[in-house]
Amino acid sequence: MSNVRVGTAGFVVHRERYQSKLRFVEYTLRPPVPSPKVLAGWQRSAPEGFTFAAVAPDSLYGERDWPLRDPVKLQSELDRFGNQVNALGARVVVLRTPLAVSPGSVALKRFLPVLERARTFGAILVWDPAGLWEREEALAVASDFNAVVACDPLQVEPEENIVYAHMRGLGTDQRYTMGRLEALAVRIAGADEAFVVFDSGSAWREAVGFAKLAGELIGGSDGEDDGLEEDDEDEDDDEDEDDDLDADG
Repeated sequence: MSNVRVGTAGFVVHRERYQSKLRFVEYTLRPPVPSPKVLAGWQRSAPEGFTFAAVAPDSLYGERDWPLRDPVKLQSELDRFGNQVNALGARVVVLRTPLAVSPGSVALKRFLPVLERARTFGAILVWDPAGLWEREEALAVASDFNAVVACDPLQVEPEENIVYAHMRGLGTDQRYTMGRLEALAVRIAGADEAFVVFDSGSAWREAVGFAKLAGELIGGSDGEDDGLEEDDEDEDDDEDEDDDLDADG
């Protein structure tokens, strides 16, 4: 499964340790955003083949209940985001829209030019809509902009050539046991390329475990990080995870 990139939402452990194990991270450019110089330094210092996905900050959309209504501010935010994407050398750009960007809404009409602009950033464009979007509706919107619609492959079986899996750990899937990870691997096996982001309470362990399963774990197993169990009863949190959090990513 060399076409798979596995990571977490943000550097959930120190960046050096993270990059010694995984080759992909989803990073949200929320305030305080590192300067373009710092982001460029991350890109230069990353191991060869390491991939960044840059998520647009909430400030891009303005008011969550009535988003994208200030065109001047929107243009400024898009310019800033484009510069950050370029500095980071992000291969993937993610637009994670609020609930108000719903089917048939005024906010959706305002969002379409954002998709058009973001496609010029030279990266794989991913749209991750919130709310009760039917997947077919979202795919129809995204197709006009050559965008990938994010999904949870355990909930919907993706048929696209490029899959962006956002594993939130919601509902009954608050944790991903080895059985669920194996099912996930089957669901994305037909993709030409897949990006898998774990955004759950045990994201580090799950990402390392899935990377090992997908043959993406750098340096092999260290016997510490990838101890996923077959069922939820035997799973315990890593006691040292909180000690490894890095404020600057």
